[in-house]
Amino acid sequence: MRDMGLVGVGIVLGWLVSKTWNDPGCQLGLVVFLVATAIMTLGFALAFVAHGGNPRAGDPDEGDHGDHP
Repeated sequence: MRDMGLVGVGIVLGWLVSKTWNDPGCQLGLVVFLVATAIMTLGFALAFVAHGGNPRAGDPDEGDHGDHP
């Protein structure tokens, strides 16, 4: 189902590019929109991957109950 969504987005963006590419003002707006979208997507992906580590890996004695009273 995800692939169908990507195909749909590709078709819509292709249609948008074909309709707006003749107007110089629309060209600039489309380029700015695509660059901003790519930067936000990359930022989200990097933030998601950066926080994907195991948060409990820093305490090696966490499961050790011998030192607790």
